[in-house]
Amino acid sequence: MLKSKEELLELYNIITKDKGKPLDHWEITALLETYGLRDVDAFNEYGVENLFELADYLVPFINTRDDYKLHSIQTIHESNIYKRVFSNYIKGLAFSVPMLIQIISTLAVGYALWSSIHAGNASATAVSLGTFAALVVTGGSVQAIGRKGLFYYKMGENVLTKNVTLLLYGIGVALIVFFLLFMSVVNFFFNIYPLDLYLMSMGYYLLLALFFLTLSIFYIFEDYLSIVLVTSAGLLFVYLFRTVFHNSLVSSQMYGLIMLNIFVMFVAFVKLLRLKDKNGSAEGANLPKASILFYSLLPYYGYGLFYFSFLIVDRIIAWSADAEHNPYIVWFNVSYELGLDWALISLVLMMGITEVSIAEFMYRLNDRVVKRSFLEAEAFSKEIYQFFKKFNIAFMLFSILVILATFFFMYYLHVNLRIEFVENFMRQPTMAIFIIASIAYFLLVNSLMNILLMFSLSRHHVPVKAVGYGLFVNIFVGMILSRAFGYEYAVVGLLLGSLVLWIVVFREIMAMFKNLDYYYYSAY
Repeated sequence: MLKSKEELLELYNIITKDKGKPLDHWEITALLETYGLRDVDAFNEYGVENLFELADYLVPFINTRDDYKLHSIQTIHESNIYKRVFSNYIKGLAFSVPMLIQIISTLAVGYALWSSIHAGNASATAVSLGTFAALVVTGGSVQAIGRKGLFYYKMGENVLTKNVTLLLYGIGVALIVFFLLFMSVVNFFFNIYPLDLYLMSMGYYLLLALFFLTLSIFYIFEDYLSIVLVTSAGLLFVYLFRTVFHNSLVSSQMYGLIMLNIFVMFVAFVKLLRLKDKNGSAEGANLPKASILFYSLLPYYGYGLFYFSFLIVDRIIAWSADAEHNPYIVWFNVSYELGLDWALISLVLMMGITEVSIAEFMYRLNDRVVKRSFLEAEAFSKEIYQFFKKFNIAFMLFSILVILATFFFMYYLHVNLRIEFVENFMRQPTMAIFIIASIAYFLLVNSLMNILLMFSLSRHHVPVKAVGYGLFVNIFVGMILSRAFGYEYAVVGLLLGSLVLWIVVFREIMAMFKNLDYYYYSAY
């Protein structure tokens, strides 16, 4: 039996709450589906055959209200493009702030939160392995928290933001502890490293893993200033323990990281726990079923694991190449590390462009899609592709300038200051490693730009496969060449792995541009 007029009006008000004015019965049908109703619900609860018929009964209510939410389309103001690009570039750099601050501090005072230019090979090995493990173990959790937490936060679902972040953070901590216990058992039975070296490595691992994991909460709120401040506070803690209390560098860094973790956790969890349902319209506090949540986040865990493994695996390969002379299976190699470290400066500066690329791409995509009819789908795709092509050319030129600027900066230090680690950089094979790694990082960052476009259009699985292929090539080629010709050839694995990653991602992006209208509408 058909519901009363009052009950139909109540249904109409529910499905149009916080929505614009519906145009016709087709849009009302879509709103009913979005609300979760099915044809069987229309028959059982409202006494009509299907949702289309139910929508016909709701059409008369369209003009009974004048309080519909007005939606405005954000258009591009080209006159503001320079300001917007600069702002987004700084925002993009925020993802590399801890690394950037590390580099600046190391150059200025000789040490930072977990690095030092005066560390011996034993300490450098322990710290590096701990850092690498922290990045790889937390990589998936950081990606998952950043994606899912930010998704709920942008939707205004503050309770779900808090709940999912606490859940994923807890999983991240569990993974950190599991890896720590696993490696402790392995080292105990196989005696890979002496106890003092192992404990130092795992100490850095535990403290850095908690730091990286907690920073992901700041990314949810896009609070990049706090990231700068807390990282700088950590440096201050290390400096005080080193200069005021005259502790050893390792002890100072350990104490500084402990203080930093206490501080960063306090700030992050205060921000998180203060989240409340501001408007009373949240869908609830219950997260999706565990199986659904796991399936939706699996690509991000895989991507984080593969990506950070890709970044560090060539070092492990190079450091373990000289097995006859290394005291242990993996041993810090100064020449290789110097080349990679200076290439990392180029990487950090190039990373800022990733935020610019996704912001400008989405600005134009959302702007153009409302200005063209469905009959102009091909023209729409071509217009966005032309912007994509121009932006990639601009990025290539920018990357060349960054790499050259980094090299000439080192050359300037070499000519004028004669610093030891700069002198080592100017020798071979370190300089060749720097050049090859810089090219590899250019391909990597360009791939990341395209991967962000895929993520923005809900294409999550291709990036995981692409990074997986690149990681395999990185390991395979690096292992063969470094063992056949010398440790420095591990960087060729990094280069070819980056090239494979770039090719796979670029081919997928080109395929998407052929049907961009489909990928745009199917993403939401």
